[in-house]
Amino acid sequence: MSTSPDPGAPAPARRRHARWWWLGGTLVLLLTGAAFVAAELEHRAWVEAVAEYEAEVARVTEEAETSRARAEEAYADGLATLTGAIDQARPVYRASEDQVADPAVRDPLDDALAEGRRLRDAEVAYPVETRTVEAVTRPNPFFAEELPAVTVEVVDAAQPDPAALESAATDLVSTADAVAAARREWAVAELRPATDEGRYALTGLRAQDADLGLGALDDAVTAAEAVLDAGVDAVDPDAAVRLRDTLIETSASLWRTRLDQITAERRAAARADGVDCRVDRCVALTFDDGPVAETERLLRILERKDAPATFFMVGDNVARNPQIARAVADGGHLVANHSWSHPQLTTLDDAAVREELRSTSDAIREATGTAPFLLRPPYGDVDGRVRSLATRAGLDVMLWNLDTLDWETRDAKETRRAVRKQVEPGSNVLMHDIHATTVDAVGKIIKDLRDEDYVLVTADLLVDDED
Repeated sequence: MSTSPDPGAPAPARRRHARWWWLGGTLVLLLTGAAFVAAELEHRAWVEAVAEYEAEVARVTEEAETSRARAEEAYADGLATLTGAIDQARPVYRASEDQVADPAVRDPLDDALAEGRRLRDAEVAYPVETRTVEAVTRPNPFFAEELPAVTVEVVDAAQPDPAALESAATDLVSTADAVAAARREWAVAELRPATDEGRYALTGLRAQDADLGLGALDDAVTAAEAVLDAGVDAVDPDAAVRLRDTLIETSASLWRTRLDQITAERRAAARADGVDCRVDRCVALTFDDGPVAETERLLRILERKDAPATFFMVGDNVARNPQIARAVADGGHLVANHSWSHPQLTTLDDAAVREELRSTSDAIREATGTAPFLLRPPYGDVDGRVRSLATRAGLDVMLWNLDTLDWETRDAKETRRAVRKQVEPGSNVLMHDIHATTVDAVGKIIKDLRDEDYVLVTADLLVDDED
C-alpha cells in the first residue's frame, strides 16, 4: 500500500539550487548585453567625434591654403571698383569748377576723392590670425586614443579692407551724382538766358530788316529750346555749355555787325549832307537823365539854333513822359539808352543788367518808333561784362570826354565856362537836361562853339583815331 507525501513538508534542497542558478545566468546575460551596448555606443560616439575632428581640420587647412588668394581677389575687386569710381568722379569735380558754387554740394566730392585716393594708394597688407582645432581624447580606458590639436594661419582680410574700398566707392558715386545734378541745373540756368538773348536778337534784327544771315542763330535757338524742353535730368552739361557759347557768340557777332552797319550808314548820310567828322571840327552835345519838363524847353532852344543833340534817356522817365521822348526824336535828335533806373550797372548781376537795358530800349521804341543803338552807362560805370551784355542787347557803349560838372555846380556860367575851356575837335560834351541851369547855358554854348567853327553833330558821328 502506497503512502502520499506530506504536503506541509519542505521541498527538497536540490530544487532550490536549480532556481538560483537560472536567475544568476539571466543576470550575467543582462550585464553582458548592457556592456556590449555601452561599448557600441561609445564606439559610435568616438567615430562621430573623429569625423567631426577630421572635417574641421580639413576645413581650417583648406581655409589656410586658400584664404590669401581669396583676400587678394576681394581686394583687387574692391580696388577696381574704387579706381573706377575715382576715374568717373574726377572729371565731374574738375568740370564743376566755377559752375557749382555751393560748397555743401561740391566739398563732399572733394573729400570723397581725397579719401578714395588715400585708400587706393595705401600699401596693401594681408595680416594673418591663428586658427586652432582642439585635441580630442577618447574617454575609454580600454582603447585609449588621442587626436592632436591642429594649428594653422589664416588671412582674414586685406588691409585696407575691401569693404572700406567699396564704401569709399559708394561715397564717390553718390557725391559725384549730386555734383553732376547741380551742374546740370547750372547748365540749364546758363542756357536759358543765352536762349532768351538769341530770341531777342532774332526779333530785334528782323524788325530792323538787317541784311544779315540769321540762319545759324535761328538753328541754335531751336536747338536750345529743345534742350530746355527736355528738362534738367536729360541735359548734357557740356553740350549745353557749348550751345550757350554758340548763342552768345553768334548773338554778339550779329549785333556787332548790325551796330557797325548803323554807324556806317549814318556817317555816310552825314557826309552826303556835307558833314564829315574826319575833317570837320565836330562836337557833340549830349544830355543825360531825361526826358523831363526841362527837356521841352531845351528842344525849343535847339530848334531855334538848328542844333542837333544826343539824349541818353532814363527808361522810367521815358515811360512817364513818352510824348517828350517822341518830340526829341521828331526834332531830329538821337535818342539813346541810359538804363531804366540809373544804377551802377557793374554792381548788378547779368539778369538785372539785361532788364535795365532791354526795358529802356523797349520804352524808347514804343515812344519813338525806333530802337536805340547807343548806351551810356550811369556814372560811366562799365566793365567788360557790362559791355558784352550791352552788345547782346543791341547797344554800343558810349561815354564822354568833356564833363561840364553841371550836376555839381548847378550854374549856367560855370557850365558854359567848362565847355569853352576844355572843348576840342571830337569833344563829347556831358550835360544833364534835368537841370534848369544847364538848359539856360545851352544857347550860349552853341554860339560859342560856332564862333570857333565847330560843327555840332550827334554823338555817333564823332570819330576817333581808329576810325
